[in-house]
Amino acid sequence: MNIHYTGRQQSVTPQVRQQVEKRLTKLHKIFGPRPAFETHVILELDRYVHRAEITVNVFDHAVVGVGESSKNPREAVNGALECLEKQALKDKSRWRVKNRHARPVAHRSIRTIGEGAVQPAV
Repeated sequence: MNIHYTGRQQSVTPQVRQQVEKRLTKLHKIFGPRPAFETHVILELDRYVHRAEITVNVFDHAVVGVGESSKNPREAVNGALECLEKQALKDKSRWRVKNRHARPVAHRSIRTIGEGAVQPAV
């Protein structure tokens, strides 16, 4: 996983890096064994408001999570990661519904009336 960090008006601490890397491994498990993801983490401080924007490029499209907090940057990162996890689960369920279909009727096994049918009591 390639992760690029950008800090605007603040520095990216090792605790934040560790938190992001730990939670992104969960995303990696959700999407399955695929090539390495390209991830951009942007931390911004604007008038006592910490913002975190995390962009993950997966399957030729971007999944973006944004979080804000007035307390500290770790809460903003946590909010952005929660948004990413929700989107990942949503995309994964869409993929399953779209790609998993019932077998065609011609390939299903059909029991004939004569074999194994229950006869009514007279």
